[in-house]
Amino acid sequence: MTRNEMTRKLLTMGILLVLPVAAAAQDQGGWYIQLGAANVGFSENADISAGGAPVPGSNATIDDNGALALGIGYRFSPTVSVIGIFGIPPTTSINGSGTLAGLKVGEVTYGPAVLAVNYHFPTGSAFQPFLGGGISYTKIFDTEDASVQNLEADDAFGPVLRVGFDYMVDDRNGFFLSANKIFTSTTVNGTAAVLGGAPVSADIDLDPLIIHAGWTHRF
Repeated sequence: MTRNEMTRKLLTMGILLVLPVAAAAQDQGGWYIQLGAANVGFSENADISAGGAPVPGSNATIDDNGALALGIGYRFSPTVSVIGIFGIPPTTSINGSGTLAGLKVGEVTYGPAVLAVNYHFPTGSAFQPFLGGGISYTKIFDTEDASVQNLEADDAFGPVLRVGFDYMVDDRNGFFLSANKIFTSTTVNGTAAVLGGAPVSADIDLDPLIIHAGWTHRF
């Protein structure tokens, strides 16, 4: 099964889950936010070609990033919610590794966003764990050339799995921690002056893990 097929299946499952829950919304639900620091750690792997031919032994690394992120969610019941998460777009560096070690490809400013359905385990205590899944969309806002000129990167979709918990200090306020694993990839294109302006391309599996922690408030 390809990544796109997996994404479509997970999105369909999420919609089928949300619709009946929304129809049965109860008074104990409501809006909530999660605001805090997020760390984006990539698990990258790349297939790189130059002039249409693979570059043997080549790979790429992508710098991890920190950012401020906000989640806006709605609880349909004590156990089921939907949340959208987005943050201030960070800028990361793409660098060559393997036979391309020491080569800085360029920089990319991007904004990952997540839409997920969550199940909140009914613990009856301040500690309230949750488990969820959904879809992610990564928007490329800007690129900056380095060793590769005319650098371009594609936007990316992918499924996401998440796990975390809230620790409530009162009925409305508390702290949260979530781990969000995204399965996604992108294609980067440009030209390399060191190769006489030959076209270069890289298919990069990004697969970031986003750790998000901070303050939560229920309205």
